[in-house]
Amino acid sequence: MQADDKRNLTILEFSTSYGPSRSKVYELMKHGALKAVKYGKRTYIPRDEAERWLQSLPAYGQQCPP
Repeated sequence: MQADDKRNLTILEFSTSYGPSRSKVYELMKHGALKAVKYGKRTYIPRDEAERWLQSLPAYGQQCPP
């Protein structure tokens, strides 16, 4: 199974694939901007949530909300 076929991403996989650092990923989760699920001690980010987060980012040249 390739990483693109996975339904859930680990924090490291999300960070590598989508760009933010591990620390930033935890910050996004803490503030509710990125939703994650737990399975035992592991934390996963569903791929559809990762894509939703990516689509919520402003386009280049647009200003971020304050």
